[in-house]
Amino acid sequence: MRKNQRPWLLALIAASMALPAAAQTKRYITVSGKIKFPPSKEQQEKFPFRVQKQVGDDRITIDTIHLKPDGSYSIKIDATRPQFYVLNEFEEDRLTIWANKDNLQIDFRGEDTAAMKIKNPPYVYIHGSEENNLINQVNFIAYRNYQQMIQNGRLQYQASLAKDTALVRVMQDQYDWLGDDMGERIKLLVKMYPNTPVLLYALDYLHPRKDKELINTELAKLVKKYPYFEEAKRKQADIVKAEAIARKTGIGATAMDFTQNNVSGKAVQLKDYRGKYVLLDFWASWCGPCRAENPNVLDNYEKYHGKGLEILAVSLDDKKDAWVKAIKDDGLTWEHVSDLKGWKNEVAKEYNIRAVPSNFLIDKEGKIVAKDLRGEELTKKLEEIFGK
Repeated sequence: MRKNQRPWLLALIAASMALPAAAQTKRYITVSGKIKFPPSKEQQEKFPFRVQKQVGDDRITIDTIHLKPDGSYSIKIDATRPQFYVLNEFEEDRLTIWANKDNLQIDFRGEDTAAMKIKNPPYVYIHGSEENNLINQVNFIAYRNYQQMIQNGRLQYQASLAKDTALVRVMQDQYDWLGDDMGERIKLLVKMYPNTPVLLYALDYLHPRKDKELINTELAKLVKKYPYFEEAKRKQADIVKAEAIARKTGIGATAMDFTQNNVSGKAVQLKDYRGKYVLLDFWASWCGPCRAENPNVLDNYEKYHGKGLEILAVSLDDKKDAWVKAIKDDGLTWEHVSDLKGWKNEVAKEYNIRAVPSNFLIDKEGKIVAKDLRGEELTKKLEEIFGK
């Protein structure tokens, strides 16, 4: 599951693109709306409704929104310089908005059950601004894509449990197609909305390697047209950084060592596995495709562990109970580590993990010999190494 395909895990952004604030008159827009199912007062105090900005991997809180008794809200947001903000609605949903000239009206569903979110995650529409229509369209593409991937993941998981390899292969092909289809839809939006700074939101949904040329071209246009648009410049720098990491994690490179704690709190290092083949597996309990692939990984582990295969799984979970339960439910008997920071997992950042599941097969000398092996590809590669 791609990082940028889950609405609550979107890579949301902040930017500035005009003259220095000191040379301008302060200007605000009003954002108002209603929460259909407000959480309890206790939950609202624990997880406030916040206006935030995304700065790197961190969200900086700018203001807090307080609901009226009927669940409605209204807040003024600084739009002196057009920029992105994040509305973090009680940690139930997070929505990026572009604040410029127009007031916005946004209604949220509010409190919901985890089961409902997975079955039908809420789609939130931004009213009142033509510029935000690009965000609306990107979000709807991601929303529909995520629903389809959840359904596909369920079928793939069932097929894996039933050891129906043909259906697993079909579901894997469908999963890959869904990812490509979403990319093509985003590319169409890039053509439809040229030279608008809001385009930066859409560019973050493209594949950083496959779509590198398109991303770089559009970023260069934005930087030239909006010289004060710092976020576009930061995006360019991020691409350079990602390419450097890609060289460090390419085939033939020595896998970067790291240390994280396992479920018992014991520190585990990658270098502890030197002398054996190890599959470094990035996954998460909430990731449908990860859970669907687990039976295949387990089958290969049971077949080749006695011949020298080890697995070290790095989880992108942020809740320990869910992480531990998934390990138990899926019968995963190898070592598991996590810092429980979700997409901010330090190892995942070091390896530039943009989607899960992702994996690296590392040989006895610590060299990366294969990447992103799934389904039959994993089995065939292990057969090459260990024999049938």
